Amino acid sequence: MSSDNSLEARIASLTPRERDVFEHLVQGRSNKLTAAELGISPRTVEIHRGRVMKKMEAESFSHLVRMALQAELLPEIDES
Repeated sequence: MSSDNSLEARIASLTPRERDVFEHLVQGRSNKLTAAELGISPRTVEIHRGRVMKKMEAESFSHLVRMALQAELLPEIDES
C-alpha cells in the first residue's frame, strides 16, 4: 500500500464529524470557533481533535496540516 493510499484510507476512516473538525482545524480555526461553527462544545471539538490525530497517525498538529495539504484538502500557499 503506497503512502497516498494509506493517507486516503486514514482520511476515509474519519467519521463525518471528525472530518468536519479536521477540515476546520487545519484551516487555522480555533477550537472555540470550530465549536461555534459546528454547533458543538469546545470540549467536544477537543475530543474529536484527539481522535483525528490518532486515526491520522499524526505526530504533531503541523504533521496533520502537511497531510491535509498532501491530500489536497487545503489550497497550496503561494509564497511568491
